[in-house]
Amino acid sequence: MVRDHYNQSALARELGISRQMLSYIVLDQREITLPLSLKIESLFALPEGKILKIQNEYKIQQYKESLRRELFERLEQAHAFWSYDNVTANNLPDELLIEKVFVHLDMDDIAKLFELFPKKYIQKVWRENMAVQGEYLFDLNVMIALVFFHIKKPEAFLHRQEMSHLKKITHYA
Repeated sequence: MVRDHYNQSALARELGISRQMLSYIVLDQREITLPLSLKIESLFALPEGKILKIQNEYKIQQYKESLRRELFERLEQAHAFWSYDNVTANNLPDELLIEKVFVHLDMDDIAKLFELFPKKYIQKVWRENMAVQGEYLFDLNVMIALVFFHIKKPEAFLHRQEMSHLKKITHYA
């Protein structure tokens, strides 16, 4: 018999687990198992896999938030925001985070960007905001082009990016 409302004890009994185990799962102190998620989905007529999908989406979100905070803290330690007012991990734009990590942090930290954002987005930010800066970041941009985006002839690529950018800004001037 499926009822509309369960208290925690009744739901635990129905699922064949202790109330304490159900409490741990609800409080995200224990992961839900595949068999248990299937029982819950059956009991409440949910689509198969829905509970595990929600659990994994939550874990991914938590991981990305902690990774973002970690990169932000490392950037703060590197004094990357010395000229900014009231910058926090929550209000830092993604583009600025990407740029600052490329400029101020090491290869391992740069690699973490690819866990936070799609590669195409990172490359777009780099191409539009950094690769156009000419000599200022030239050596760094050559390394980024080679290591992270596998661009053959990075010097020529960077020169084309800079020329294209200059044409755009002089066209609008």
